[in-house]
Amino acid sequence: MNHIKSQRNFLFIFVFAATLFFSATLMFLLQPLFGKILLPLLGGTPAVWNTCMVFYQSILFLGYLYAHIVSTKLQSTSQIKLHAAIILLSFLALPLALPDNTTPPALDNPTFWIIWTLFLSIGLPFFVVSTTAPLMQKWFSTLGHDSSSDPYFLYAASNAGSLLALLSYPFIIEPSIGLEHQKIFWSVGYALLCLFIAACAFTLWNSEKTTKATSSEQPSDTIAFTDLPVGRWLALAFVPSSLLLGLTNFISTDIASVPLLWIIPLTLYLLSFILVFSKWNDKTHLVMIKLQAIFFLPFLIYAFINPADLPYWAYLI
Repeated sequence: MNHIKSQRNFLFIFVFAATLFFSATLMFLLQPLFGKILLPLLGGTPAVWNTCMVFYQSILFLGYLYAHIVSTKLQSTSQIKLHAAIILLSFLALPLALPDNTTPPALDNPTFWIIWTLFLSIGLPFFVVSTTAPLMQKWFSTLGHDSSSDPYFLYAASNAGSLLALLSYPFIIEPSIGLEHQKIFWSVGYALLCLFIAACAFTLWNSEKTTKATSSEQPSDTIAFTDLPVGRWLALAFVPSSLLLGLTNFISTDIASVPLLWIIPLTLYLLSFILVFSKWNDKTHLVMIKLQAIFFLPFLIYAFINPADLPYWAYLI
């Protein structure tokens, strides 16, 4: 009996960890992929990638908001039904492709055109991918698994998938696979991800703890994760996001607008989250604060003395 339970527990972890790994991989592959698709239409302007980043972060925020709302307002069975409907709807955007007869504006600012094109082309699939990590963790927490009380270890699988995608795209995928094949492979990968999500939903639906879990999943205002006001959380999130966009825009404008250089700030941004939310965050925080002063002060002094002579590699740091 214990052997069967052990196998079942391992299967639960494998299914949910694989889903998070796969979703993170697809998310961070799609970002440079579609940016590269749009780039030739707009003459390689650096604003393309920054606008794409604004869109990606906005959809990511909406995906997390959706996961929070449905997981706190709906019972598990209702969550599964709603999410299944959204997934089925997202298949209308596959295979990945630009809308028919799409043409960027000749004279007007293309920002809104880029956002609208992204929404029509990948809005729903990217939304589904962005909801996966928080929603699957919530589902895992209701299974009655030995680790259900603390499902955040699953983020390790998500982080691994993210880094794999970011590092493999400019060095392996982009130089060896054409854009048309990349779009096809991503579409197939998305279909496989949906099968993984279906497996998670099936596991939740048939879990022995589902009935007990859903009976307790009623909205509650008594759970407070932090005393910080919402506005402060938004402000804290705004700072690294704005730095990411600012550095990306600088690199794209002064060096080159290519996926390899797009990936550098995004990778650093992701690594900052991995460090902050790791179990060693209390130690790494003190180390990073000290290193920040050591590394930044010389560059700031040099930038004021010789603002035009600072080498490109220094800006990347």
